Amino acid sequence: MHDIVELRGHNHWDWDARTPPPFQNFEELEVTIGSLAQSGEGLALLPERGDGWVVVVPFVIRGEKVKARVYRHNWGYSHADLVEVIQPAENRIAQKDVLCKYFGTCAGCQLQHISYADQMQFKRKVVENAFKNYAEKYFASLPAVDPVSQSPLQSQYRTKITPHFEVPNPKHRVADANQDVPIGFLQAGKRRILDIEDCPIATPIINEGMKIMRAEVKKNIASYKKGATMLLRESNPVVPGTESEDPPKTTKVCITDHKANITEWVGKFRFDYPAGSFFQNNNAILPSLIGYVKQQLHLPLSGSSPSPSALAEPSLSKPSTELNHEIQYLVDAYCGSGLFGITCHEGFKKVLGVEISAASISCATNNLVLNKLSTKTAAFHLDDADKIFAHIDFPSSETALIIDPPRKGCSDEFLDQMVDFRPARVVYVSCNVQTQARDLQGLLDRCAAKGLAGYKVEAIRGFDLFPQTRHVEGVMTLTRL
Repeated sequence: MHDIVELRGHNHWDWDARTPPPFQNFEELEVTIGSLAQSGEGLALLPERGDGWVVVVPFVIRGEKVKARVYRHNWGYSHADLVEVIQPAENRIAQKDVLCKYFGTCAGCQLQHISYADQMQFKRKVVENAFKNYAEKYFASLPAVDPVSQSPLQSQYRTKITPHFEVPNPKHRVADANQDVPIGFLQAGKRRILDIEDCPIATPIINEGMKIMRAEVKKNIASYKKGATMLLRESNPVVPGTESEDPPKTTKVCITDHKANITEWVGKFRFDYPAGSFFQNNNAILPSLIGYVKQQLHLPLSGSSPSPSALAEPSLSKPSTELNHEIQYLVDAYCGSGLFGITCHEGFKKVLGVEISAASISCATNNLVLNKLSTKTAAFHLDDADKIFAHIDFPSSETALIIDPPRKGCSDEFLDQMVDFRPARVVYVSCNVQTQARDLQGLLDRCAAKGLAGYKVEAIRGFDLFPQTRHVEGVMTLTRL
């Protein structure tokens, strides 16, 4: 809606929600795309319809003239399928050159028709608009959003996918034969499943596993009472007999059991966790992401400028001589299996991770041992993140906080406690930049309400953990004033 209002130029509709929309169902229109929404969909303004009606069309580029078929209506805008690109943009990637033959039909990717450089520009704008719309009170004082950090791989990067299938009606099942059942992902704009035998953004080992999984499902379809979501996840276990080598040899396998163990390597660090639990799905960019988080944690607290080496390309192997020792303690909220707490531990006297899941805490503690870190200097505590600060006896002026919450962002209780504790440095990692921006405004509002100086936003940057899709990971750095 923010994108629609910006395109229309005002936030007022004379249209009465009780009256029919200005289009017939399945009416085909020729429209010109005026902008792209944060969803990756194009927005076309029709001033002569409904006091400026907007049509939302997927798989388009700003400036293109397209034919679209309207299928659903909301107050002030309608959704439409793309029928034809009448006048393509000069920078549109030809259909024969896109990664996937199902692009435009599958709902999984939104941006394969756009060059990678243009995807980065789009995602930078998504991050900027998130803070403009959801941290509006403080937007003017924020630093410019940095360029999005690119993924080393733009295809074959996803280490986890979850194809779906629906069981046919019993009277349509075929006994003792391979059943022709679609197995894949949702179709764009529909609730039907598109049959997909290969996903170009998944790793090669995942696609090998998908062939086996598809054959097994079709062979045994009669045994399923209802549809299911399958799991395919890459694991990198140590080759037996090489455990004592530094580093040990590893191999790649595809895991389909939710309870099976996954072994993931991020630089020199090893993480074991259940296949069904959360872990980042683009291993190629993780060293850069974590190197940046580590770099931000150690920015000077004072007004002095960081050294040139501190601003160099982020690295997981940053020498201890380059770390800022003003901050002695690190708290990893929503720690999961310990990704940030373990990879960023260097330079801190004590690291404490907090997580609501007992299984995740067990994994994180085990990962400490796997990485030969002392449990005296790093520990993971089972508790809701809303109660995280009740267990911390670190001086707040010497403590840094990493936040990596779920898509819904931080709760009010968490922000209240954060303001009471007021860590000296905060690095907020988020898969949803809209809730990240909302939480920034909530944090600063709470500080102001208590007469506190609040925080300075040092930097905002996107990381492309999800090439070819509309999603972008946001990292925001705060320093206590």
